[in-house]
Amino acid sequence: MKRAIKTASAILLALAMTTPAFAAPTDTDTTTDTPIATPTAAPSTSTRFTDINSEEFAWAKSYINDMAGKGFISGYEDNTFRPDNDVTRLEALSLFARAMGSNDSANTELLEIAHDKFDSVIKEYGLKWGTDEIAYLMYKGALKKTDLDTYLKDDEKDTPMKRYEAAIIITKAMGGEEKALSELGVVLDYTDAREVPSNAIQYVSYATDAGIMEGMGEGLFSPNTAVKRSQMAVMLSRTVDKTNYTFEKNKITAVDTENKTITATNSKGKETQYTYTDSTVIKSLGDEIQASRLVSGVEAVFVKSGNTLVSVDTVSSEPDRTITGRFVNSSVKSGVVSIKIKPDDSEENETYECASNISVTYDGSPATVRSFADGDVVTVNLVNGKIASLAGESKTTTISGATIEDMEIGDDIKITISHGNDAYNGKTYAVSSDVVVKKNTSTVDLSSIYKGDKVTLTLKYGVITQINATSSTKVIEGTIQSLTIATKSIMVVKVDNKEQTYEIPSGVQILINGEEKTLYDFRVGDIVKLTVESDAITKIVATSTQESSGSMSGVVTGINTSYGVISVQPEGSTDSKQAFCKDGNTTFVTAAGIAKKMKDIKVGQKVEIKGTISGGVFIGKLVVIVSE
Repeated sequence: MKRAIKTASAILLALAMTTPAFAAPTDTDTTTDTPIATPTAAPSTSTRFTDINSEEFAWAKSYINDMAGKGFISGYEDNTFRPDNDVTRLEALSLFARAMGSNDSANTELLEIAHDKFDSVIKEYGLKWGTDEIAYLMYKGALKKTDLDTYLKDDEKDTPMKRYEAAIIITKAMGGEEKALSELGVVLDYTDAREVPSNAIQYVSYATDAGIMEGMGEGLFSPNTAVKRSQMAVMLSRTVDKTNYTFEKNKITAVDTENKTITATNSKGKETQYTYTDSTVIKSLGDEIQASRLVSGVEAVFVKSGNTLVSVDTVSSEPDRTITGRFVNSSVKSGVVSIKIKPDDSEENETYECASNISVTYDGSPATVRSFADGDVVTVNLVNGKIASLAGESKTTTISGATIEDMEIGDDIKITISHGNDAYNGKTYAVSSDVVVKKNTSTVDLSSIYKGDKVTLTLKYGVITQINATSSTKVIEGTIQSLTIATKSIMVVKVDNKEQTYEIPSGVQILINGEEKTLYDFRVGDIVKLTVESDAITKIVATSTQESSGSMSGVVTGINTSYGVISVQPEGSTDSKQAFCKDGNTTFVTAAGIAKKMKDIKVGQKVEIKGTISGGVFIGKLVVIVSE
């Protein structure tokens, strides 16, 4: 993941930490908030700019000097600030990101993660600077792909940002979008409220109520007026004061889900205890998780607004070592507790000392080492060679009230669940090869279990041996927005102007123009009627066709007969491609013409597959086993 962090040297305002936002002057003022230097300007070393002393900019002078003095903004090489210059959309977004902490030293590794996740999207916009800031905003959830299309596509990035657009970005950057959109029937107290676009009303209301933006005098909001550098300075100053963000990078040493605390130490060994709430955003390498999934030994960035913990972002993936296995026994010598376990990947028992501040949980509740018995399933995290955390559960466990969140289909099948108990919420369990599955009281196979199903799981030694599931069915109609065909196929459908995402099981029934078809026959824009069970599509009815022939050849790297997927690595490539094949729909033969079945395909064999392609999905019609 290591990479050189690109700098947005073209932006001559140096924002360093906290939240973004725009703020307009008071109703008697004539302008609004934050300064951004143009790409050709040079920074000023003085906070006393020669062009802000007139009465015209008296309302903004203290804000400009305050932000310049704190190093958030800078001026030009001739010691001017140019307060009446417009701020472009890219400049504004970059300032918001820096206000949120994109260039704070604690976020260096986090920024690397943001680049890894979003560079493939950002490169479409041909930015010459500002990629650090845009990646950071996307990581923080303040920007989505649709926002990039709005603000950065083609010449849009160099277009002055309008005040109503500033309100939208401020709200998103401050994490207030959900709250803003929940406010229905909003009436703006501005005389030109009708000029505010309907999709921006709630955002303008939020930015106004937060004290970041105000009127332009005479009761006007002036939604379509370009934001000036002087106005940006005011907005930035107000936002920095309001959010009061601090960033600390420490190593997690303990997590107490019952008391909702996270203990961490800095590089000098100083210990800090953070209290999290249901509103605290917790991520691991960019993916949102529950606090129960945090492990000791990993480094994380803790973001606080005053005394409130806003977010926790782990920036390293593993403690020194994580071991799963069976508890054997414990012992105490000279006051030091040691634990003997039998790792899953070893035939020999291993003994480790416990750290003095070890975190211990059993079946999700705080416990002591004495709570464990021989044979209990355990997970231990080692930091500096000692056990920093110990989590366990009994040999046989029943988890009721769970919901299927994800199914990982590979050589082994794994299920991730959500649950009201943090001990289970977000946890992933392997599924036994002889698992017993019942759904709505009927015995079914594993392929009938879908995302969103309500389940009761029986586990033995941490492996699922029985699944009892229930589901509900509904029929909806919408327009395909995107379709991803893979081991886990996904369809995004717009229904009543809202995008909804569904998984597509391998056995889905597909009828196009009354004929049985495949996923490869669909294209974006098709109108479909879907039968949805929980969060999975079980039947698709449409009136569109589009397919093209295709072929692939290479060495088989994986095969899953339950889901009808063959992974093939083409010659000269390091990546594998997937083909959907199934007995009855696909013909399997050897090069000599001998009939075979899918179960006869083995990893390492060379195959040639012919089939159809549509929307990037490959369905095999003929599989020739070239070498056995």
